[in-house]
Amino acid sequence: MAPERAERFAAWLRDVVGIDEPRRVVRDDPSGILVSKFEEGFAAWLLAAVDDLRDLFDPTTVATRYDRTGVESPGIARVDCWAAAVRSLLVEATEAGRITRDQRAEVEAGVDSVAALMASILWTSPIFGDDSTPKGGEIAAYREALDAMNAENSLFTRFYGEFEGVRVVNHCPGARVARRLLEQAWRITTGSEPPAPAGPA
Repeated sequence: MAPERAERFAAWLRDVVGIDEPRRVVRDDPSGILVSKFEEGFAAWLLAAVDDLRDLFDPTTVATRYDRTGVESPGIARVDCWAAAVRSLLVEATEAGRITRDQRAEVEAGVDSVAALMASILWTSPIFGDDSTPKGGEIAAYREALDAMNAENSLFTRFYGEFEGVRVVNHCPGARVARRLLEQAWRITTGSEPPAPAGPA
């Protein structure tokens, strides 16, 4: 982005959109402007780091840790149990030197966000070890969460408006990771496959 255009864009973000914090321009072409609040290279690092954390997405590893956590914490909610299990795997990865404390904090923030979303989806707050299955409203809530993730103004994407005739979008690079974690959390906490998106009416 040319310096003069960058100045106009920064002023537009501040005065029209109301964003005072810096945004890095990732792409600027006729299809639109993509911005990010993260520094260059963060998205690539995040995806590479998660790929290296194979235990985090290994169904058997996470399920085993989930079961152990539940036995050690009687009465714990299933969602809290899942989050605690995943965090414990991240702690072990940090202690083994596979990720730094700062990197762990970034991933844990995503885990916490997914756990909060799952807690709102499983609104009956099932407890580890009980025999309850997801209610119809909880299945619908999961599908609504998927729709919200894919919406223009979702948990991970924000449409800021149009600047000089082109669309401006802010996208969080953690979206792909969060979707994987959400699917995993559903499988682990309900013992069933995630509901398919509802699709168009």
